[in-house]
Amino acid sequence: MRNRIAWLLGLMFLAGMSVPQEAQRPVYYIEFKEIVHRASADYLIRALDEASRQRAELFLVLLDTPGGELQATRDITSALLNSPIPTAVFVYPSGSRAGSAGVFITVASHVAAMAPGTNIGAATPVSGDGSDIPEDMKRKVMNDTIAYAKTIAQQRGRNEKWVVKAVTEAASITETEALKQNVIDIVASSPADLLRQIDGRKVKLQDGRTLTLRTKDAPMREVPKTWREVLLNFLANPNVFYILMILAVYGILGELQNPGATFPGVVGAISLLLALYAASVLPVNALGVAMIVLAFVLFLIDLFSPSHGVLTFGAIVSFTIGSVILFQSDSPVMRVSLWLIASMTALTGGTFAYIAYSGVRAQFRKKVSGAERLIGMTGTVRAPLNPEGQVFVDGTLWRAIALDPPIEVGESVQVERLEGLKLYVRWLPSPYNGTKRVSEGETQSTTTPDTTSSSA
Repeated sequence: MRNRIAWLLGLMFLAGMSVPQEAQRPVYYIEFKEIVHRASADYLIRALDEASRQRAELFLVLLDTPGGELQATRDITSALLNSPIPTAVFVYPSGSRAGSAGVFITVASHVAAMAPGTNIGAATPVSGDGSDIPEDMKRKVMNDTIAYAKTIAQQRGRNEKWVVKAVTEAASITETEALKQNVIDIVASSPADLLRQIDGRKVKLQDGRTLTLRTKDAPMREVPKTWREVLLNFLANPNVFYILMILAVYGILGELQNPGATFPGVVGAISLLLALYAASVLPVNALGVAMIVLAFVLFLIDLFSPSHGVLTFGAIVSFTIGSVILFQSDSPVMRVSLWLIASMTALTGGTFAYIAYSGVRAQFRKKVSGAERLIGMTGTVRAPLNPEGQVFVDGTLWRAIALDPPIEVGESVQVERLEGLKLYVRWLPSPYNGTKRVSEGETQSTTTPDTTSSSA
């Protein structure tokens, strides 16, 4: 009997030795250091889906954002709340922030962490141009956002009162205050330190399962952006979109003004396509675009109609207002920089003002071609003008009539006007003519001094 028991124990030991140990599952992570908009939300959600398919131990978001669009934020928080794998949001590195929309993203994760020297808060919704919401809409928007913040905090067991305060009072706190007030779970110095601290922590998923994290020394794998996501995240910047749109208008106008120039048209077409691509993920306000286009139309009309600057003034006003309201969003980061608006307004207004000035100046410019360019030129009398004769002007012999006859051969004249092929000229003082006309009855002695001396 003893031999049989020993034999069975040996088989069990060998069987246990033959079972391979399950390899530690990796931690998938992304660096989310950008504005929250449709493009960045799509990237985060795609990365989370990929981590879920690979059965990752944890999906980690290294966060640094000033905030962004509310609808994109809702999509991100919905994905985090319903994630089939544990998620963690780490405000990292030092100097980073989870501002505005970043508050909701951080609170919605299973594990919320911050690095030393970071802050979180200021989630008050604002209008698209960054100003306070009008009173008739403020209550509706505020109540909706407060309810949204409450439900996220309740699901994750975090400080509901502070999250509401971040919405209603734009409250903002440091990492140490956030830890004390149960806004976050951990303060960590690095991602490796975070994984070490949460090792063995239990998290409850949306489907009711409770998992124990095994993250200590777990391998980390980054989910990189695709080329499309890189391009969209670059273009989905309000300032970049604004510049592309202005370049598109300039390029198209330049090609229409100079048909066949090609380069302006190519630049305008490419800029327009990229701007339309970015518009698919940005909350573009159609009224803002229309007012900017109207501004260019007014500028062009003013070049061909004497409006005394009224159209130019209206164009500048339309351009400025259109730039300010170009985006309809609840976040101040989703708007064009005021410095960029001022610069582009001054550049555009100055460009069209210079074009108008050049056109006016050209009307008074001396003719440089054709017969009219002879006006003002100097010539020499070849046949006496009394009053009609001949003068030599600009390498050609012309019939001429003197306006102040008589004028002798060899004297200089200036062309006053041209009628057909006949010039009207006036006598012109010159070093050769002297400063006085030689009239009838006068002798040359008045202009030639007598150098002979009289005898005693």
